[in-house]
Amino acid sequence: MVSAVVLAAGESKRMKDKKEVLPIVGEPMIRTVVGKLLASKKVDEVVVVLGYRANDVGQALCGIGDERVELIANMRFAEGMGTSLAHGVAACSWGTGAYIVVLGDAPFFRTEDVDALVDAHAKGARIAVPSFAGRRGHPVVLDGSFGAELEALEGDAGARHILEREADSVVDVDLGDDKFLVDIDEWDDYVAVKDGLDPQ
Repeated sequence: MVSAVVLAAGESKRMKDKKEVLPIVGEPMIRTVVGKLLASKKVDEVVVVLGYRANDVGQALCGIGDERVELIANMRFAEGMGTSLAHGVAACSWGTGAYIVVLGDAPFFRTEDVDALVDAHAKGARIAVPSFAGRRGHPVVLDGSFGAELEALEGDAGARHILEREADSVVDVDLGDDKFLVDIDEWDDYVAVKDGLDPQ
């Protein structure tokens, strides 16, 4: 069982608008993210964690009929991303062998990137991270054995400390381009990519 946890509960304070509902090439960012996950035959379920403006994010996903998708609410979203990751992992099916941690405001990864990360886990990587020219980003795959620790996360602490502590278990999956590294934090960042990325 491979479970994707999509973090879409944040307040987007720097953006001053809810990033996940903003359109990228005409489609809400969150819908693009979920669509790419569902396009993978290696992903068994997609848990989307909602919080701030939950109704708007849910509306952006309206009409997706795939039974693998589940929307859950994190009422403690204001405390930080850690609580959202904890809620998402707790909502995953029992017996999950791998968790894919996905940012709802990072839509430029590819389905084949997800497949490559899951394949790396299947070959023995306890933690698999996408990499390009030495730079790491998201999505990140963590072995199911980290489930209890992830469920206990508090505040704004995500899984970074696990990657640091388990550095010897981290496998870098070299990808063909750096699109997965595109970060949308400020309005100018969004304007630069809202019509898509230029071919590289």
